[in-house]
Amino acid sequence: MVAISVDPAADSSKLAAELGLHFPLLSDADLHVASEYGVAMKGRDIAVPSVFVLRRDRTIAWKKIGEDMVDRPSASDVLEQVRKAAAAGQTVMHHG
Repeated sequence: MVAISVDPAADSSKLAAELGLHFPLLSDADLHVASEYGVAMKGRDIAVPSVFVLRRDRTIAWKKIGEDMVDRPSASDVLEQVRKAAAAGQTVMHHG
């Protein structure tokens, strides 16, 4: 699991430490990844809240793209989709 933010790398590192995250919080300050996934907000230097569960071949198994900044899936919804992808042998990353 990774998270990607449009914040600069130093800010992302600081936030990850403050939140005690056990996964990487990567920086996409130039919106390259957000643009590739179609979630960069036009005319703004931010991305809409989005969650993607990827298969091993890096195709999208499930996605939730928010309508606005507060439209986010619950952790349980995301975990359910990850479980479904894992059960089908489709997850990209796993801890080992």
